[in-house]
Amino acid sequence: MKIIYKIILLYPLLLTSSSLTFSQWIISENLNGGQVNHLLSTEKYIFAATSSNGIFRSDDNGATWIQKNTGLQNFLSVQTMSAWNNYVYAGTYGGGFFYSTNFGDLWIQSNNGLTQTIVKALMSDSTGIYAGLIFAGIYRSTNNGLSWSRFALGEGDLLYSFSFRSENFYIGLEGGIYRSTNSGVNWSVFVSGLSNLSVRSILQSDGKAFCGTYGGGVYYSELGESQWHPMNTGLPDPEVRNLFLTGLNLFAAIEGNGVFLFNQTSESWTGINQGLTDTNISSMTVKENYIYTGSSTGKIWKRPLTEIITGINQNFSEVYEFRLYQNFPNPFNPTTEISFYIPERSFVTLKVYDITGNEVSEIFTGILPEGKHIKYWNGENHSSGVYFYTLQSGSFSQTKKLALIK
Repeated sequence: MKIIYKIILLYPLLLTSSSLTFSQWIISENLNGGQVNHLLSTEKYIFAATSSNGIFRSDDNGATWIQKNTGLQNFLSVQTMSAWNNYVYAGTYGGGFFYSTNFGDLWIQSNNGLTQTIVKALMSDSTGIYAGLIFAGIYRSTNNGLSWSRFALGEGDLLYSFSFRSENFYIGLEGGIYRSTNSGVNWSVFVSGLSNLSVRSILQSDGKAFCGTYGGGVYYSELGESQWHPMNTGLPDPEVRNLFLTGLNLFAAIEGNGVFLFNQTSESWTGINQGLTDTNISSMTVKENYIYTGSSTGKIWKRPLTEIITGINQNFSEVYEFRLYQNFPNPFNPTTEISFYIPERSFVTLKVYDITGNEVSEIFTGILPEGKHIKYWNGENHSSGVYFYTLQSGSFSQTKKLALIK
């Protein structure tokens, strides 16, 4: 009933007004710390990495922000952040890599194996931590940052961003994109279709990759394709500072023009800048139904996410319903990615069954916050064949099929 109730409340607005009036962006905080280079949301906290004042943390969804720099020494230009389990990671300009086991109360420096100390991008998952060094390629740590080894590229490439999902890895550079489809074993240049090679942001969703360039706008590529396609209708300027994806909703921060959301119906971009007076946006994140943006002047803004999405994409099911996605890759060997969306904080289980209905693996059991989540199943100890994975939460249950081929 809760799902139906929310849809009924929104539907009359669509019928009675051809031009919906939404609340505006409101300022969450002025951190006075230079540009907000990165915003990171975890289950309990939001972190802001600034260019001159270190790291700030909000424990109350952006109502207040507390500086958390103990252990960072004088390396207060923080470029990027990431998190995995109970670890939070920070990449700095000049100080290299730092980690925290208490959500930023104390930072510990750890650069063993890194050849450079300017960390531009970080990502982390069950396979390790990946650090993009601005002129030294990508390094990986499999022990929570205690030691590092080179993963991809060499010295000299100006790196802005990278993205990985399962076996697919993309690196965005000043000069193009490198792609690997086998977990970094082999790499190839992937620039066909791009009119601009200054790739500032790159990310992936189910079956697609997106890249934002500083001069050529936004592009997409379908999984398995060897070509990028422009998707710039509605953008006022081709200089893309950042891309952000939540669920199926793609946002772009455009130099001097604020934030735009891609309209899936019209296949064009729509500005969502009502009340946003600081339009040089450098970072974005989502937490508990709010989208947050960080600006080049140190301000953090917030706005309800669902009002934006329902007003433009009118995609109620993606916002309010449980959803289990098809695993990727499929078929696979030995690891596959399983993603799902939950509409509110819930207790969920994700399990794998064989063709006879016997449970063979419990991937996850526990409480998760609202949003899209990604889990992994390793079939290394199981025989080839067809399996089924089931997501269950309360009365909701959905099952999909996967194939392990060795």
